Amino acid sequence: MSAFKEQVAKDIQDVFLNGDEFAENHKIECDLGEVTCPCVLQSPTARERFISGEKYDRYDGIGGEQVVLHVAKINLLEVPSEGVCLTIDGHAMDVISCVDDMGMLSITLQVNTRE
Repeated sequence: MSAFKEQVAKDIQDVFLNGDEFAENHKIECDLGEVTCPCVLQSPTARERFISGEKYDRYDGIGGEQVVLHVAKINLLEVPSEGVCLTIDGHAMDVISCVDDMGMLSITLQVNTRE
């Protein structure tokens, strides 16, 4: 592994997922089991969704929320694919997308609610 890739792998744990800075421990459950690991749970603002072109259409009586889970790939039991259900701290959510950026996963999750 190159020195750059080694430094990126170290930064994922020591900087991005540092509990004193950004990350908090969350319980993540999938079909293979459960893990509790440091990650960042982000709720995109309306401005961020507008800039990225994302839109959450509501159907009559159904609303929802999207969140992005940032977690180290090595901390999960599997890399989730679109449509899989993950449970984060007891809240079931569907995976909309999962992007692997040098070992850091950004998983977009959606939960539907009735209004």
